Amino acid sequence: MSDLMLNTVPLLLLIGLGYLLRRAGYFSGDEIQKLTGFIGDFLVPCVIFNTIFDLDIRSEHLALSAGFFMLLLILLLLSWLAFRVLKLPWRSFIFFSCAFSFGLMGIPLFSATFGSEHMEYLVAMGIGHELFFALVYVTGAKVLLKQEKITPLSVARNLASPLFLMVLVSLVLNLTGLNGVLAATTLGGCVLSAISKLASITMVLTMLVVGFKMRFLDRARLRVSAMFVLFRYLLTFTVGYAFKLLVLDRMVAPSVYFDHAFFLLLSQFGSTVLVIMVGKYCSREEMEISSNAFVINALTGIVLYMIYILACPGLA
Repeated sequence: MSDLMLNTVPLLLLIGLGYLLRRAGYFSGDEIQKLTGFIGDFLVPCVIFNTIFDLDIRSEHLALSAGFFMLLLILLLLSWLAFRVLKLPWRSFIFFSCAFSFGLMGIPLFSATFGSEHMEYLVAMGIGHELFFALVYVTGAKVLLKQEKITPLSVARNLASPLFLMVLVSLVLNLTGLNGVLAATTLGGCVLSAISKLASITMVLTMLVVGFKMRFLDRARLRVSAMFVLFRYLLTFTVGYAFKLLVLDRMVAPSVYFDHAFFLLLSQFGSTVLVIMVGKYCSREEMEISSNAFVINALTGIVLYMIYILACPGLA
């Protein structure tokens, strides 16, 4: 229990600090938006690169990546069907239930609890998530939010994102054995050290940003945000665990770390890209709803994860 408190309570304190910084006017909204982009574009890719670089990749990891990709496609389709059946006016609703916070919240929370040495299953699912995000999610969001047509060039731009490129580079280095060659050189060691130092500040800045974004003023919009979060949990946990039982559990050997990683991903929504796109292409009302839903889910996800770990005292 004490180890759990030491690992998770500081995250909540950092969120509280982020909220106080906003109240004090320490940063502007534009500055936080730039910081959010910096975290997503540079820091999170460094975390993922570090994790994949030395990972002992096995066939079950690749199968798990493909399986998780399939799960996200199913969640996207079901969200679109709900949007059409319920005739909702908020287009961002479609994308809220199929984006998990692999890098922004998942890796910091999991590593704070169990360390980086047990992240193989989390990373395997994360690879599937990033492939889905680059190939399907961003393209689909642009089509529905920005009314942009799908072209080979637009898909190529998504694949050129820093996050996807870092995943690709780290996978190539790992699978070819060049990771050891790179680490053995002085220049390579310096580059890897710089990447590690950037990765080390990800969790602190992420929690500060989450706290800064807490802004619950309009009760009507807050209720819509809560509805987004409630629907997301009902859909992801019902469909997610059914898919895990029928498909994913047959792909990997039984592992408590896989179970923890899966629960963590389902509990965390972290698509800052979606929030940014909604702010650009949708109404101010929908932007506030999306932003509030992001924060509500982030806070709720941390609490749910803490409860889940407490229910597994052998690992807490």
